[in-house]
Amino acid sequence: MIQIGNPSDIAELREVIVGPYKTFNWWNLIWGSLRYPDLASLRYMENNTVRVPDHSIARRQHEQLVQTLVDSGVKVHTLPSVPDVDIQLYPRDIAFAVDDTLILSRSRDPIRQKEQRALERYLPQFSKVEGIESGHIEGGDVMVTDDVVFVGLSEATNLQGISALRSCFARAGIDREIVPIEFSGRGVVHLDTKFTMVGPKLGYIHSSSLTPYSRSLIAERFELIEADDAEARALMVNTVALAPDRIIIDSRARRLAEGLRAHHVEPVPLDFSEVTKFPGGFRCATLPLRRGAGRSAPGEQQ
Repeated sequence: MIQIGNPSDIAELREVIVGPYKTFNWWNLIWGSLRYPDLASLRYMENNTVRVPDHSIARRQHEQLVQTLVDSGVKVHTLPSVPDVDIQLYPRDIAFAVDDTLILSRSRDPIRQKEQRALERYLPQFSKVEGIESGHIEGGDVMVTDDVVFVGLSEATNLQGISALRSCFARAGIDREIVPIEFSGRGVVHLDTKFTMVGPKLGYIHSSSLTPYSRSLIAERFELIEADDAEARALMVNTVALAPDRIIIDSRARRLAEGLRAHHVEPVPLDFSEVTKFPGGFRCATLPLRRGAGRSAPGEQQ
């Protein structure tokens, strides 16, 4: 049995899912778009630089992320490869954990729907699973704080999905307020490309991507380190916490590293620059199943 537990996105990481690294080319990307044309995807392509990485480098970078997790005492599960899904790098978006429940996302993208089949072998092992019954929502838009859950209204998540998440919380007995976060323009793929938690009451944010009111909702709860336009476009905002005082960050994010040290948080810099050519970062590449306050035993990869 895999006991689900996520009290906060910066609590100590103990168990996580990662995706398999699979090589892909331009035809894989173009064919996916031709099969399933989608306005949200077109907006995303307008606002993000999408390139095919050097797979020999990107694979090593992904392996280094996994090894860092294992060395940090995290138990790591790798999803099986799903036929007819060319890219499985970012499992965060097919599910997400809130408190004691793993919630299956409801994507508008048929390819992401197929990708979710990779979780089938694990579902009987999870202690508690719920699904979203209407609308659309992906895990990259869901941020679990100590009290509220922020949900970004990105190209992947809509108001109907947020309403369905509230119903899901009621069924699961999750007593959390959901706070919608709106963006200042279209083409934002997920909230975690514009804001992540990088320490106790500390956030890393690209403020101009959010409406002033939504930024104020976050600023009420977090002291904020600002990301500039170049850092946001390079996906440096997409961090993942190993513990409240240890955060995996992009090795190019030197200003963030300085800010973290000033707040007594240890940055763990890794090079993910080749992986992120197909836009996504460390948070996208990890699906936490279990977090907690204490130290865990040495991890193992399955």
